[in-house]
Amino acid sequence: MQGTRGRMTRRELRQDEFVNRILAAWAYVEENYVRVLAIAGGVVVLFLIGVLVMHQMDAQAREAVEAEGRVRVLLLQGQVDDAILDAERIAEAYSGDAAAGRALQLAGGLYFETGRYAEAQAAFERYLQEFDGWGPARYSAWSGIAAAMEEQGDQAGAAAKYQAFADEFVDSPFAPNALREAARCYRVSGNTVQARMLLQRILDRYARSPVAQSAEEELKQMGGVG
Repeated sequence: MQGTRGRMTRRELRQDEFVNRILAAWAYVEENYVRVLAIAGGVVVLFLIGVLVMHQMDAQAREAVEAEGRVRVLLLQGQVDDAILDAERIAEAYSGDAAAGRALQLAGGLYFETGRYAEAQAAFERYLQEFDGWGPARYSAWSGIAAAMEEQGDQAGAAAKYQAFADEFVDSPFAPNALREAARCYRVSGNTVQARMLLQRILDRYARSPVAQSAEEELKQMGGVG
């Protein structure tokens, strides 16, 4: 490390010293495990294992952050295709971790921006399969799927996808917007009856939401408010 980067930083020296102490302690445990178990009842061993595991987790987290940083640099340099490839690699290498979720979201967005809608849809679908929750990230992926379907000409499918979010996450702050997007897609596909129903649903259940006024105006344009 020193041959390629020069002098180690003070932080790196502390980290190396810490790791060396842990490894020395671990070597002692291996050589004297009977005595250690007799004295500490296994507590020391478990503690050392826990410390080593945590250190490894921290190292992995640092690697993920560095990998994400490289993706951002590639984007700043305009190398979108390379950024997508790196994001996909992060999603594979850190599957299940938060870094993988962010990478899938980023890959989906980049695929969408470059017109690769089927691949965008696949990335967002994978995010929903691998990560739970109902917050902004989940709605972003859910609406990303719907938008990709819409760009591929499946207006009715996109509408159903938006509506499915509102049906499943009734109390989500994003539910009213999902209903409005669903109504828009239904209207474009020619299903004005379903569009009216969803706009009315916004007024009935989410009257104080930011989209309620526009929903009311759209309903009036379509033939009245129920």
